[in-house]
Amino acid sequence: MRVVATAGHVDHGKSTLVLALTGTDPDRFPEEKARGLTIDLGFAFTELGGDVVGFVDVPGHIRFIKNMLAGVGAVEVAMLVVAANEGWKPQTEEHARILELLGVGHGLVVVTKADLVDTDTLELAQLELADRFEHRPLGDWPVVVADAVSGRGLDDVKATLTRVLAAAPAAADRGRPRLWVDRSFAARGAGTVVTGTLGGGSLAVDDEVVVEPSGRRARVRGIESHHDRLTRAEPGARVAVNLAGIERGDVARGDALVVPGQWLPVTAFDAELTMVPGEEPVTRGVLQAHVGSGVHPAHVRALDDPRFVRVRLAGTHLPLAPGDRLVLRSSARRTTVAGATVLDVAPTRRAADAPARLDRPLGERVLAARPWARANDVDALAGTDLAGAQTMLDAVVAGGHAAVVGVWTVATDTRDALLARAVAVTERHERDHPVERGIDLAVLASRLDLDVPRLRAVLATDERLRVERDVVSTGAASTLPADAQRFLDALRAAPFAPPSPAEVGVGADVVRVLVKDGAVVALDGIYFAAEAVEEARRRVSRALDTRPALKLSDVRDLLGSTRKFVVPIATRLDSEGITRRRGDERIAGPRAANYSSGG
Repeated sequence: MRVVATAGHVDHGKSTLVLALTGTDPDRFPEEKARGLTIDLGFAFTELGGDVVGFVDVPGHIRFIKNMLAGVGAVEVAMLVVAANEGWKPQTEEHARILELLGVGHGLVVVTKADLVDTDTLELAQLELADRFEHRPLGDWPVVVADAVSGRGLDDVKATLTRVLAAAPAAADRGRPRLWVDRSFAARGAGTVVTGTLGGGSLAVDDEVVVEPSGRRARVRGIESHHDRLTRAEPGARVAVNLAGIERGDVARGDALVVPGQWLPVTAFDAELTMVPGEEPVTRGVLQAHVGSGVHPAHVRALDDPRFVRVRLAGTHLPLAPGDRLVLRSSARRTTVAGATVLDVAPTRRAADAPARLDRPLGERVLAARPWARANDVDALAGTDLAGAQTMLDAVVAGGHAAVVGVWTVATDTRDALLARAVAVTERHERDHPVERGIDLAVLASRLDLDVPRLRAVLATDERLRVERDVVSTGAASTLPADAQRFLDALRAAPFAPPSPAEVGVGADVVRVLVKDGAVVALDGIYFAAEAVEEARRRVSRALDTRPALKLSDVRDLLGSTRKFVVPIATRLDSEGITRRRGDERIAGPRAANYSSGG
């Protein structure tokens, strides 16, 4: 199925043309038929070239522009109607501009009511169209002359529309269905039914869906398209979806049906602006954002580069993705001000930093804001499924803008800056503490404001630093006085029952140097190698991963030591926040996670 929306000024014959093409009057309400005026959206179907074509007929009166926007927000092909006896009118211009702002790139122009004018007037109407369309996106749309009442030119309209539909790309299947609801009603014996044009992916009977922005869950009880019952609807189809588990009043025009977990709840986004000619540039203010089939108040603020704006939806959130288009209108002046293309659905940095990021291709743009990425972290941000997100990340790597670091794709400038800082911190630590083997991995991670798994992964990509037993070093050999090395070796040989300086035969001056350099830790007059205290932190923290509390005897067993040596170590862990004392037991402290099995 292909879906085509009408567009054009009031009383230019849109509904009459749809009736002539399909045999179905799209005006559904008695008031519309009585007044001869389309007020709300109408729908009709026909077959062209072996395909089912669904028409969404929109009102042309300025008072119903909101309804017109609800009808064209999800289509990719349009039929702009201009009456030969009236020519280009204000709503012709606004409708044409809206189609351009929404990126509707395929369509045709039908000059209707041709039998009401003479040949010269008809020729003038066509010349006017050529002038209006010069240098505009709709300028290459074919123009067909017709009269829906007499039937003149209807075969040309059908043939031209068939060619246009054949040239228009099929609706993309990104594995992420989204249905903007343009009608909701209660059907006798069926319950709640919603209609719309399905985009982004397929939808099947028994699928679970969520209605945004309310977040209410429902189940797809049935699907119809062109009066046919379907078990699965493909993207691009005009469908009616029967929902179970939700009341009629819980879903309305402007809502969206999506699959749970696939979309971000977007309240603020950055977008590229396209101003309507003659309108003043947007700086800051409240406008009406027409998104999908709905309209929402939005605070719009220009960024430092006036091409880009930050949009905040007032009191709601919507399932949006990069590439989505919307229309911004002034409610006070009742005019279309601009169009906007969504670029970033979750802006995380200062507005002043946004333009440099927004000017990049999608993959680079995502990584610029979130330099450490995995496919399942950025699929919703990129508006694609997992496979599409991975393909996007692979392309950024192939382009030299990112590197694979463990399970992450990392922006190259982020990786390079991090490695440079890691080398500098490690070298400084080795200069300041020449007796140590290097700097502890967790300490280095803390100084770099990074978690241990990411640091370990990024260090594995560079040969300047090496990691051994969770200690990072440059590999430069350290030189220790013989007495100091002998004492340090003795402490390391019995980490949790270390000998005293007197037992090893070293003086207080040697011990003071080792303590000052951090190679040795003094706890209540007992000297431990720094690695022993670090290992004690690790063992105790990991034990508290699986046990709610430890007694001192448990700590003794973990370290294979005696009370004499365990008490000062336990006291140190208390003071560092690794543990907290609770009566005769110790529970995990705020810093235990830094050394646990997950850290």
